[in-house]
Amino acid sequence: MLTEEHKQAVRRSWRLLEPLGETVSDLFYRRLFELRPDLRSLFPFDMAAQKRKLLAMLAFTVKSLDWPIEEWQADINPEDDLFLVILALGRRHRHLYKVEDEHYGPVGEALAWTLEQGLGQVFEGATKEAWLRVYGTLSITMKIASSAELVNALGDAAGSQEGS
Repeated sequence: MLTEEHKQAVRRSWRLLEPLGETVSDLFYRRLFELRPDLRSLFPFDMAAQKRKLLAMLAFTVKSLDWPIEEWQADINPEDDLFLVILALGRRHRHLYKVEDEHYGPVGEALAWTLEQGLGQVFEGATKEAWLRVYGTLSITMKIASSAELVNALGDAAGSQEGS
């Protein structure tokens, strides 16, 4: 669970990183491909759009931390609901991009390394813990979505065999 202190640490650190946008995404993907060169094949040759998507997702995640808890019961646009967006992202990553559960570890490691490079000593203590918790929550949610799809696919396959 994210405490208010964690949320504040993420927001403060993002304000420092956001102006470095392109550098942040360059560092992230460079480190990811150093850790797992085999993952390069999952991405397009031209990474410009992918890098923008990474920054947009980080910005969206940080913005979503500001959603007041009492508002979670209100009807909101599904595109503004962090949980629904991440579930959809998890499904897309599994089915369209062939991302496996094992890939989330190196992605988290590359993200932590990138944040440390961009923030230096600011990326210590509560700030590091907060970002790791945010990434942990996002990756678990994406894995849940992708496994739910897998379970549905297996169920559909089993159902079609029973009918044979």
